[in-house]
Amino acid sequence: MLNNKMHKFTHLPLLQSMRIGIVCMVLGTGLAACQSAGYQKTPGGISYKIIEKHNGPKPQVGDYLKLQITTSVGDTVLMDTHKMGGPTRVQLQKPQGRFDIMEALALLSPGDSAIFLIPADSVIPDISRFPYIKKGDNLKIAVKLLAVQNFQQMQEDLQKEHAAQLEKDEKIIEDYLNKNHLTASKTPGGVYIVVHQEGMGPVPQAGDQVQINYTGRSLDGKPFDSNVDTSFQIVHHPLEPFIFTIGQGQVLKGMDEAIMQMKEGTKATIYIPSGLGYGPAGQPPVIEPNEILAFDIDLLKVKPASKAK
Repeated sequence: MLNNKMHKFTHLPLLQSMRIGIVCMVLGTGLAACQSAGYQKTPGGISYKIIEKHNGPKPQVGDYLKLQITTSVGDTVLMDTHKMGGPTRVQLQKPQGRFDIMEALALLSPGDSAIFLIPADSVIPDISRFPYIKKGDNLKIAVKLLAVQNFQQMQEDLQKEHAAQLEKDEKIIEDYLNKNHLTASKTPGGVYIVVHQEGMGPVPQAGDQVQINYTGRSLDGKPFDSNVDTSFQIVHHPLEPFIFTIGQGQVLKGMDEAIMQMKEGTKATIYIPSGLGYGPAGQPPVIEPNEILAFDIDLLKVKPASKAK
């Protein structure tokens, strides 16, 4: 659970032919019914309906689209970016064939909202693998285009969102620490460290190999992973020290940053703001979007980079 590569959770499949991270809503209606309900069709075969129309410029290939997307199966909402930390970004690309959603996205102007319908069996080779999809079903994507940006504008927008979320997270963490009468130091990136036992060994530097014991939990105390107690594990793994190279992105950024402030032998609890954890995407269904994380850390050993090989 320390990074996105270590433990995997079951997610709904992403439709690769759509070439963007949009999961779709399945409807039990045919294309003919959609057409009679006021849908139009693109040259590439996508049925669409513009719900809200503005007269701004259309995006061009290479632009970044800031989108809100809602996804459901029947009456069940599967994915809603409004509840997942905010909008997603997609770079508009040239359509590669029939039923490519890029063609439909290019129809929108900033402020527009629309529904796109695509035959399920045109983008999913074997729909029998998914019991909630039947032959003849359509995939429905409800989209609102918030903005069209170039790369620099997108980066600046993301930085503003990150700064706003960090400010919010820091207040929550500080309120929690004050309520529980805890004294913490703070790293430059915003991770809070409450030391329970100060070690006497070296402080790890980037490239050093470290061994730790850890238990991860939400701020309300619900554990989600541990290498010292199997009852805390969502995905089971050995109860042995976790070994990794510090400062190489092998763990959450907030954990890297905090451990590089600790001496060998230190026992501490670290509080990681969401932007240095799993961010707006979270790690459903275990970690919510923009969730603050707490880790109890026991820094067992530091092996300098020169001796780690």
